Amino acid sequence: MMRSLLEAQAISVGELCRRMRQALRQFFPAAVRVVGEVSQCRVAGGHIYFALKDSQGLVDCVCFRSAAEKLRVTFPLADGVAVEVEGRVDIYERSSKYQILVDDVVLVGKGALHLEFELLKERLRREGLFAEERKRPIPAFIRDVAIVTSQNGAALQDFLTACRRRGAHVRVKVVHAPVQGASAAPALVRGIRLAGGMDVDVVVVARGGGSLEDLWAFNTEIVARAIVACRRPVISAIGHETDYTIADFVSDMRAATPTAAAEFVAREREALLVRIAADESRLRRGLLRVVDGTRSQYALTVRTVRRAGAILLASRVQRLDETTTGLWRCDPRRHGRGASRRPVVRGESPCRAGRD
Repeated sequence: MMRSLLEAQAISVGELCRRMRQALRQFFPAAVRVVGEVSQCRVAGGHIYFALKDSQGLVDCVCFRSAAEKLRVTFPLADGVAVEVEGRVDIYERSSKYQILVDDVVLVGKGALHLEFELLKERLRREGLFAEERKRPIPAFIRDVAIVTSQNGAALQDFLTACRRRGAHVRVKVVHAPVQGASAAPALVRGIRLAGGMDVDVVVVARGGGSLEDLWAFNTEIVARAIVACRRPVISAIGHETDYTIADFVSDMRAATPTAAAEFVAREREALLVRIAADESRLRRGLLRVVDGTRSQYALTVRTVRRAGAILLASRVQRLDETTTGLWRCDPRRHGRGASRRPVVRGESPCRAGRD
């Protein structure tokens, strides 16, 4: 056998690679579809390079710019994202590695849900449903609340407990709706419509934490549009603090958790009491300023009146003195006993008569 190998004609490395490529193309004459997890994804010059792997193997993948521009998936992708790729099996001669020349990439499992989430989020954003100017203000003081959630869930108990602890004045109406499963989204829509027709200040849509699949009802378009169309302002309180759903983006306000929503609803009473105390203090200070000002003005007026009275009295006393002096000078008796006692003609000055 060694002799037969030695007698065989030698071929170049390039020829060997070409024969390997032909063998691959004969074995894989059409495009293949492969499922795996993304690893070491990068974008260079518009081309996308990554590895696709599972527990049993790894294959390099490349998606050239002409194909990458047509993909619905945004690259680069994080390690571990599950995808399904479609492409042709080929060999890269320079490194003697086989690879997949990718024509299409689709997210699968959680990746598919994430893609659906992003597509709906972008569409609703373009419609203006996330805009702050569209959203309704939350009342400053909340007394009546309708909460749409499962009556058997922990979220409801957390909400009620926080309300009782922080604001006993809050009256809560519970609208039951399943928050998980195939029937959750339509039930939530009905619950939101029912709650919106109640005589309440706000509607709270609540659920505890969970996986992306568990929270999916709150990422549906029908629930998002029901929140937008609700006749009352809506507070979303879904999942944990790091969980974001489409319902959070379209709601008039987002609370990180159901407990946080209850604390917000109840703390308005505390804020109102603080404002009342501040207003009372401000009014008291203002009243004291008015009283002090009035008192000062009164004292000033008294002093002014006293000075004016004294001046007027002095003037009148002076005039009286002058009149008295004038009368004394005009007294006929000042001119002696033998003075003429000619009667005084009416209208004639007594002094004049005395002199005559």
